[in-house]
Order: sequence, then structure tokens, then C-alpha cells
Amino acid sequence: MPLYAKQFFTEQLQLTDGTVIGDSYYSAPTPGSPLRLRIDFTRTIRAGEYDGLRLQTLHTEQGVLDAVILTFAAHDTFRSRDDALHRKPGDDGYAVMHDWSERDEPPWQGAATTKLRQAIEQYTTLWFPRTQRQQPRQAHDAPAPARRSQAEAPNGFWLTDPAFRTRLHMATVLVLHLVADCLDDDFRLIQALDGARHHADELLGVPYAFGALAEAQAAAQIVGSDIGSPFDPAIARAFILLDQRPVEEQEKAVRSALRRLTRSPVGTAPVSPAPPSPSAGRTR
Repeated sequence: MPLYAKQFFTEQLQLTDGTVIGDSYYSAPTPGSPLRLRIDFTRTIRAGEYDGLRLQTLHTEQGVLDAVILTFAAHDTFRSRDDALHRKPGDDGYAVMHDWSERDEPPWQGAATTKLRQAIEQYTTLWFPRTQRQQPRQAHDAPAPARRSQAEAPNGFWLTDPAFRTRLHMATVLVLHLVADCLDDDFRLIQALDGARHHADELLGVPYAFGALAEAQAAAQIVGSDIGSPFDPAIARAFILLDQRPVEEQEKAVRSALRRLTRSPVGTAPVSPAPPSPSAGRTR
């Protein structure tokens, strides 16, 4: 049975700036860039079973630069279907789809893809920043909320801007300082890290869209990961396990990450002092 990939990517996810080849979606979100986006369905260990989407950033000469998996379970894609069938995590068929069926209809029929779409947009914002000319116009929209101060954007593609990569490195250091200052018996690791991205412009010195990347890099450093992508699911698993440990162990891991980063900073920018502690009215 086909996956009806073209309908899934173009109609369900509303990805219309690329092309579907086989069961994969390809696009070049930034004109003139050697980078490409590829999205595939991720297979489980069972034949014909899929449990999410794999996003890859490809360079036309260097190959795969980054990859991340968005699972259907984490994005509630089949939650309504599974609730109706009384399926729970661990049950056969939970949060997956199959390319075999007796009915001639898409295996993702009834999928809720809003959260998947939002996750894809967040990922492409980091790897494929849009120029002002490319930004979608929002005529007749409601007035936008007051915008935080604008940090300086990278010069061209952020990964090839050494000065910006230094700022991103320093942003990661500052995130770790914030987390270390927040940890206590009532405010644990995940709570402390969650929301650090919202300080991207004011405290971290990078545009708001890059705050999530600073969070992800900080998480990778805290768990001591040396893998290529800070979005690897292994980091999330290790982070959740560490969050269940005593707060003293969590703080030790954060301090160790800080020592590693401040000993070998990226670029030549000196390590700045820790930012002021967040105000008492913490927000999540």
C-alpha cells in the first residue's frame, strides 16, 4: 500500500515550496544556498511500520549536516485514533502507521499534523533563515505584541559566520549560568532549562529564533554528549534521567558543562560573567 507521501507533505503538512520524490520531500528554503531540506518517514524495526519523520539538512557537497527525528507520539499525531481504540504507550500499533492495509486509503488518515508542522517550521528557521523579502506578509492580521529588543542577525547563513557562532557559543554559556542559578529543591533541571530561549534577545545576545538552539546545545553539554546533533533523541533521554536524580547531581553536571565550555570557548571572545539571576517571578 502506498504512503500517499505527496498528499501527506503537500496537503496535510502544507509544505508547498519543494518537491516529493518517492516517499521523500525535498526543498531549498533559502534561494542560492547549497543547503537542502529532506524529510522522510522513519521506519521502526518492523517491516512497513513508521513512527515519525526524519528531517535532514543536506549540503550539496558535504552531505548530511544535521538530522532530527520527530516522532508521532511526541507530537500527538495519532492521539485521537489511539484514544478511540484505547491504545496506550507500549501497545501494538500505538502512535505508528503502516504501509499495508485492507482499505485503500492513506495510512495516515485522520492524523493531526499541527504540532508536526510547527516543529518543522522551528527546525527550518534555524537552518534556513529567511531574508526580510522572504518573510510572509500578514496583511489584516491582529496587531503584533510588543517585540523584545532585536539582537543582531548573522551575516548570511549563521553557520558560516564565525562572529555569530562565537555569539551562539556565548549564548550557550549564559544558558548554563541561568540554569545553575535556578536549580534548587523546587526548581529542577527541565524546569530551569525550559524557557531559557525566551531570553535570547535580552540576555543571550542572539535573535529569538536561535534561542532554542542555545537551549539544545546547553542540554547536550549538560549530559556530556559528544554527538553531532544537539537534537538527537539520546540527549532527551539522558536529560530526562538526569532530571530524576538529586538536585545536587544536576547542579554538578551543569557546573561541569560550564567548565568545559569556558576552558575552550569558540572564537576569541572572552567568557562573559554570569548574567543576573532571573527575577523572583519566574515564568515557564
